Amino acid sequence: MNDYRIAVVELPASKRNLDDAVIQVDRCLGSLTSFSGATLAVLPENFVCCSRNDADYEVLAGQWQKAVNALACLARRHGVYLVAGTLPEPDDGKRYITTTVFDPTGNLIAKYRKIHLFRAVVNGCSYDEGQFYSHGLETAVFNMVGVRVGLAICFDLRFPNVFSELRAKGADVIVVPAAFTEKTGQKHWHVLLRARAVENQVYVVGAGLNGSSPDGYECYGHSLIVDPDGKVVTETLEKNDFQVIEHKIDLELKEKIRSSMPLTAKNEEYVELK
Repeated sequence: MNDYRIAVVELPASKRNLDDAVIQVDRCLGSLTSFSGATLAVLPENFVCCSRNDADYEVLAGQWQKAVNALACLARRHGVYLVAGTLPEPDDGKRYITTTVFDPTGNLIAKYRKIHLFRAVVNGCSYDEGQFYSHGLETAVFNMVGVRVGLAICFDLRFPNVFSELRAKGADVIVVPAAFTEKTGQKHWHVLLRARAVENQVYVVGAGLNGSSPDGYECYGHSLIVDPDGKVVTETLEKNDFQVIEHKIDLELKEKIRSSMPLTAKNEEYVELK
């Protein structure tokens, strides 16, 4: 019997206000099937507001503490470990794309600031998160009653060293809240998530937004869970809607794969990202 479950909440891209977003996530978490073990629930990047206008994120950054308090309440109400997608975090005159993690009692137990900020031209549209945000400096891993969970965000997925460092820090599972564009998602989303799982012999969880925001930010969706052997074990449907997927994780499978094909030496050293 497995004692650990991953649940991914996928939402349509939108410019929600914080209160509405909390209500919608609350409903999705309330739809989870009954489970006696530990549940890791993951929300997408920009789950409150997906916008091409930085002013929308400025408003949300001003509600940082209100958002943290509301998310802590959600984790406590549903008794889950909650990886709360991303929110714009203000700190000392800077802003970061930050994911927060809450335990089932509502305590804030981990925080990760996106290291690799999205910069690209997609379908003629220019994206440069560095114009509004500062990049994070450190990877992060937290404990979930015997499971080590690593944190990455969206564009980090294209940088294998982030994931290898998370494995070196003991990650059994790596979660990736994301808002992949429709164009890049079609080409790269599945292959990158599966590659990071195979390279590091961990479960990899991609939590994405789907559909188009009011100002035309087109998101790919296709939230999925990949096992340590690179198999997609569950995936959301291809539609613009609220969806929840669940999967019980098997740590014995991870250990079997690692023992059958050792990819790292014992006491392996790694370079800390700066």
